[in-house]
Amino acid sequence: MINVRNTVALFALQCAILGFVSVGITPAHAAGIADAGLSGQTSGYVLTEFRLVIPGAGPEDCPDGFNEGYSQRFLASLPPEERLPYEKDPQMLQQALAPWYYDDPAQDPCANPAALPDPGMRTIERPLAMLRMEADGSLSEREQLPSQCPAPEAFAAELEHRTIDNQYWRVMGCVRGYQPEGLAAAFADSAILDGSMTILLSVDASASDAGEAVEVGIYSSREPVTIGTDGKPLAWASLPVAAEERFHNVARGQLHDGVLTTDRFDLRIIQAAQRLDSELYLRDARLRLELDPATGVASGYLAGYWDIESLAHAAIRIQDRTGLSSGKPAADAHGYTCPGKYYAVQRLADGHPDPATGNCRSISVLFSLRGVPAFVLDAQPSP
Repeated sequence: MINVRNTVALFALQCAILGFVSVGITPAHAAGIADAGLSGQTSGYVLTEFRLVIPGAGPEDCPDGFNEGYSQRFLASLPPEERLPYEKDPQMLQQALAPWYYDDPAQDPCANPAALPDPGMRTIERPLAMLRMEADGSLSEREQLPSQCPAPEAFAAELEHRTIDNQYWRVMGCVRGYQPEGLAAAFADSAILDGSMTILLSVDASASDAGEAVEVGIYSSREPVTIGTDGKPLAWASLPVAAEERFHNVARGQLHDGVLTTDRFDLRIIQAAQRLDSELYLRDARLRLELDPATGVASGYLAGYWDIESLAHAAIRIQDRTGLSSGKPAADAHGYTCPGKYYAVQRLADGHPDPATGNCRSISVLFSLRGVPAFVLDAQPSP
């Protein structure tokens, strides 16, 4: 465990003794206590937002329209006179498409999509000027064609200088539920607010004389965020990191003029929401954060290559807490099919090609995030 959390924990205790916590801390006080972005200091954050970057698609992006889920495909296959009863009775429609949950994963189209033929999925194929992360941690919006899966030796040689695209948006861009006004955006922060997914950050600049080199920790926590009367996570909560070391991620970075950028690192964090019980695994990720000393808020982007096996478990199968798959109802609600998404991800994957097959095993993705000050504590011992 890194010393920054011990330091911050002691500081939290001092604040409580002095009465800072009991009287509340204004943004101005927060800036004085934890002047984020300055050299020689450590700071902690809890994320209040962690969202896929979904720019939104227009007619030129999806000339054939949006994809259809299981219900829409079933209705479209029927003559108009047979379709009407199902349109009038949603329960009848649900029964016609049952089962929605499968006891046998081998029979589940979302737990075992590779066993089924590709039904097709409309993706964004045209050049896009969308947000990407460059190798130096800066952001760009250059218009580019879809990234391609490179040869294994080319990917290894270019990785340090490679722009991290957002190919996952191309996969989901023609899905109605992934538009800015869709279900994915509507429930973007629900996992944080309902206590399913707590992500902590620590930034340690204490060992740097010039304030440039920093160590960044990204951790899952098993404790829920503290919610204020406004329904938003409170700042200055004390939260322990998860005991599992697989969810302890540390990266080297640079801090300059309040902007933090990291070198490449692999990331594993708990990915949970409602029924979902999985983890997010990004390979060769980079983090860019702007640290605001006036408010203590950290905001920015996390880019990386989403491991396809991890993606399939969390975002196609949607492994739930019972051990079953919630993928089929989720796919239908958003407007896609699990095999269609699976094959589209395989086709547009652009990272970590397999030396044996040449097929890419990860796909570029971009998340936006925002955090407020928090006291990041060591993992609590088991009772």
